[in-house]
Amino acid sequence: MIRQLKFNGNPFVGIFSFTNNNITIIREDIGGLSDTIREALGTELILSTIAATDLAGIYIAGNNNGIISPYVIEDEEIQLIKDAGINNCILNTKETAIGNLILSNDKGAIISPILTKEQKLIEDTLGVETAISSLGNHKYVGSVARANNFGCLAIKEAKEEDISLIKDLLKVDVRMSTLNRGVSYIGACMIVNDKGAIVGETTTGIELSYIEDIMGIWGESYDENLYSWRCYQTKK
Repeated sequence: MIRQLKFNGNPFVGIFSFTNNNITIIREDIGGLSDTIREALGTELILSTIAATDLAGIYIAGNNNGIISPYVIEDEEIQLIKDAGINNCILNTKETAIGNLILSNDKGAIISPILTKEQKLIEDTLGVETAISSLGNHKYVGSVARANNFGCLAIKEAKEEDISLIKDLLKVDVRMSTLNRGVSYIGACMIVNDKGAIVGETTTGIELSYIEDIMGIWGESYDENLYSWRCYQTKK
């Protein structure tokens, strides 16, 4: 299922949340959206800060095998991740925006050149083959693309060699697009797992169709009073 939402008026939902197929870590003040998020992603919700901020999507990265955290994560936040049965490692590097620096699924991961020294630890934690690369000359690979185990949505500036790397390493097809009505920073605009996705409320119908096309989901639109949303179900 896909839901178009905004968190406290902000359509950049990807900066506030992280998800895999089991858990979703999200800012605590999401109001009455808990059931909607749980339904869309099919996961347990962990309402928590990361690094004492609401920016879980910026600070952590991962897949169904593990989560990569920055050194600024707090003890009680780590404990919540451990209590959920998720493998977690902390990178001892000055870089803290880990979510912006790793693009991953359960088959592979592309790591920003900024984290070259941490490649082996990331590889072991996520349990996948990795490569060091930029995407479309962007070192912040996690901010310009988002993947699940069915497909990858990437920045339009991605080069042919970037697309080939994603296909070979993450073993999925790639679609170049924008979200939130023309925003290139895909990672800031969505969270996705194999069961569904949440995207910014301003994402257009065409942009939604690209998600449907590449990430293994389908659906139909609904309108009610002054509100509209699209519900998408994972393809069988």
